[in-house]
Parts: sequence; structure tokens; C-alpha cells
Amino acid sequence: MRRTLLATVFALLGAALVRPSESRANPQPSYRANMQRWHNAENVPAPQYTDDGRLVLRLRSINALGTVEVTPRTPEGGFDEEALTQVSRVLGDARAQRSAPIDRRLVEVIYQIARHFRAGQISVLSGFRAQTAPSNHRLGRAVDILVPGVADADVAAYARTLGFLGVGYYPVGGFTHVDVRDRSYYWVDRSGPGSPSRARRGRSRRRGRSSSFCEVHGDVARRADQEARARGIFPYGGLRGPSNPGNGSAAASGVREAEPANGAAPATPAPAATDADGDDNGAD
Repeated sequence: MRRTLLATVFALLGAALVRPSESRANPQPSYRANMQRWHNAENVPAPQYTDDGRLVLRLRSINALGTVEVTPRTPEGGFDEEALTQVSRVLGDARAQRSAPIDRRLVEVIYQIARHFRAGQISVLSGFRAQTAPSNHRLGRAVDILVPGVADADVAAYARTLGFLGVGYYPVGGFTHVDVRDRSYYWVDRSGPGSPSRARRGRSRRRGRSSSFCEVHGDVARRADQEARARGIFPYGGLRGPSNPGNGSAAASGVREAEPANGAAPATPAPAATDADGDDNGAD
């Protein structure tokens, strides 16, 4: 009940923060049309449940890496190695045609989001990125998603209640960034798709942030981590070993060498979401 109330408050506050500045970045009409289509719940199947109440997690790559449906061990979550391998394929890098292991806790968080909103599908704009610059995407710890039929502000608001997460709300880009980290950090970024990386802005924060970027709910982030720690939640789930629903090892192992992803490269992939996804306590 408390987390539901907090999520509602966050959504209202987040929407109020972004309205005056959304006109600063105007995506191309084709991108806006695609976003409207991707957010339309009529374009996705209804949620599927097993007889014992387990939601089937359906992930669809916007960038033509396919669709996967995986079933957790319990209604609360927990995925086996085969399921995690399938998820890593859909969360691969479409441009580089590579995939890599995805942190277990991140998969559990995605499932929690789907379960909370009773979502028939989670659409993935970006997961693993085969890039040289340090980032949570490169480490398999970050994802940019949208939930058809659910406002991005509501997705971000709920994610902020889970603890040990970086949560970025992108009202113009039309998605929510979620990454696992050892100290929560929440932000709103009003820049459009294809804008310069927030990582570069983050490294220059002593010189001042871009006007499109602002940190939000700092005190709430600290409380969310405290409550998560009290529930026995660890920041990372690791990349090997059995999955543990809602929990994980205290530290993640290194990312294994990426393997080629299955499926053909999309002709016109969605713009890579440039987010503040660093692994420190800021948003870079």
C-alpha cells in the first residue's frame, strides 16, 4: 500500500517537473508516431498467467531482435538459466548484432514492473550495448523500456519504490531507463532521441547540468534503498549461478565475452537511448 501511494505521488510530481520544458526537444514526426504505436496496449497481447498465478514475462525488442516469453519459477519471480539466455538475446545490441549476459536482478526488476502493471508485454528499446565507454548498458545492468498502455511517468514512479536502482524518466524520448546499482539515483531528462550522451554531461556536472536534465527525489532514493536492504535485497544479481527472486549476490561477476545475437539487423533501428547510466552515485 505504501509503495503504491509513493508511486502515485512520484508520477504526479514527475509530470509537473517536465511539462514546462518538453517543447525544448521535438522528436521527428515519424519517431512520435512510432512511440504512440509502441505505447498502444491494443497492439500487444493480453497478459498470460499460469494456472498457479505466474505472469508470463513477454519481452519484445523494438529493434527487431525478436520476442521472448519466459515463465518464472514462482508468482514472485525467479528465472532459470535457459530463460535468462533467451532474455539476453532480446536485450542484445541490434546495431552490433551482439548479446551479453544480463544481470539477474535487472531481469527480476523488469518482471516486477510487468507484474505490478499486469502487462502483457514489456517493449525494449535498449539493453546491452557493445560500446567502449563505461556504462551500465555495457555491463548488462541497464535497460530502456516502455509498458504499452502505461504512462512512462507511472513506470518510473513504481520503479523508484524498489531500491538500489537508477531510474530515468524521458518524457520526450518516450521511455523509462532502469539500471541496477548500489545506490539509487533518479532523474528526469527532457532531451529528445539521439541527443548527446548524458554520460558526458554527468562527467561535466561540476560545470553545471544541461537544462534538459534534473535529479529528482534524492531523499526518496535513500529511503528506498534502506527499505530494500531491510527486505534483504542486494543491488546486483550477478551473471552466473541460480537465480534468486527478488534478491541476488552482493556483487556481480564480470561480463562474459558477448556472442553474436540471433536475428537480422533492423533496417532502421530506434535511436539509441542516451541516458545517465553510470555506475557511480550520479547519473553518468
